[in-house]
Amino acid sequence: MNDSSYRPIQHSSHSNASESIHGRGNSDRHCQPFYTTFSDPSTVADSNSNPSNSPFVALSPPETYAITSNGLEMYLQRPKGEVHSTNGMNDNLGEAATINSTFWMDSGKVTYEVSCDYVPGVVCAFILIDAVQVSDGELHLDEIDVELVGSGSARWQTNIFKPSKADPEPHYGHFDTKEQYPQNPSYTSFHKYSISWDSEKIVWGVDGQDARTMRKEDTYINGVPHFPGESDSLRLQLGIWDGSGAEGTSTWAGGPVNWDTAPQKIVATVRSVSVEC
Repeated sequence: MNDSSYRPIQHSSHSNASESIHGRGNSDRHCQPFYTTFSDPSTVADSNSNPSNSPFVALSPPETYAITSNGLEMYLQRPKGEVHSTNGMNDNLGEAATINSTFWMDSGKVTYEVSCDYVPGVVCAFILIDAVQVSDGELHLDEIDVELVGSGSARWQTNIFKPSKADPEPHYGHFDTKEQYPQNPSYTSFHKYSISWDSEKIVWGVDGQDARTMRKEDTYINGVPHFPGESDSLRLQLGIWDGSGAEGTSTWAGGPVNWDTAPQKIVATVRSVSVEC
């Protein structure tokens, strides 16, 4: 994607919750094995409740997600009111789910077993992220991404994001790639997407096969490293979002969303999440 097209899962709209939720706390940020099929409603806590006993917390309203017989369903809902499209963008965006883990990883492997509805303009993202306000007021926004993008369902995308004060401008999309499926070539089918991460490299995979390896030395731009998670732990984030709000983002996402033909509720389904250490 180009410099104007990048947009992480909608952190800003839920920033207060994101900054205050640390789950097990800063003293316990090492990798711990984990597995869930989201069969228990208490797996995901409401952001207004105490999330300390749940492995995940929703940063979006309760109507944007549900625990069902299929697993965790996350919804992008049709915007309230009229939607007008101008210059490839919509002036009214649908509300969608963002769900964070309350635990952190300092290395390890996470596997997301997911499917995503294919609707041009919609992005489903399953990532590792450090998005917290630190003491100097700066927002850390390290990311390691798996993205299922509405520009086409036959490929899935990988990316990293690690801003540096030395950058004259953010390097949006500098490290993104499009990857193929070994079988059932559509993200509308369930696939297992994995991110393996340590201090030296990141390996993305799908359905048990490695798809991309990025080493720390591959992330240098003008002598500056952009390797995410180098100085802090990362947590899991699951989400679906409307990419129609900015011109570059909308183009990248295949948008804007045409709500005259799109479902009233667009769904990303998470069947399982596992963490290996």
